Formats: sequence, structure tokens, C-alpha cells
Amino acid sequence: MLTALLSCAISGFLFFILHVTGTGSFPRPLTPAEEKDCLARLRLGDPSARSELVEHNLRLVAHIIKNG
Repeated sequence: MLTALLSCAISGFLFFILHVTGTGSFPRPLTPAEEKDCLARLRLGDPSARSELVEHNLRLVAHIIKNG
């Protein structure tokens, strides 16, 4: 029951993010070079790098929730 509740909450969050971004679809995945750059910026304490990594991996999160 907890798993179903958590899954529902996460999926609601994903659709909220899509609504806020205004695109109605997931952002494209980062290229390996872009991901390395984000990870390097994250290590240096850049808070926008964390957000960028999360947003660009929403498609993976949705896939895991759907098939999990």
C-alpha cells in the first residue's frame, strides 16, 4: 500500500513539473558531455546543476515508476 501511495505521489509530481515547464513533454535527455558538466558543477556547489539533472532525468523516473 505504501508503494502504491508513493508511486501515485511521484507520478503526480512528474505531471506537475510538466505543467510548470509548459511543454507537456519531458525534456530531452542530457548528452554525456552535458551530464559530465552538470555533475562537475554540482560538485562545485551549483544548485542549478542539481535541478538540471533532475529535470532531464524525469523520463527515466517515469519509466521506472510505470514499469517498476
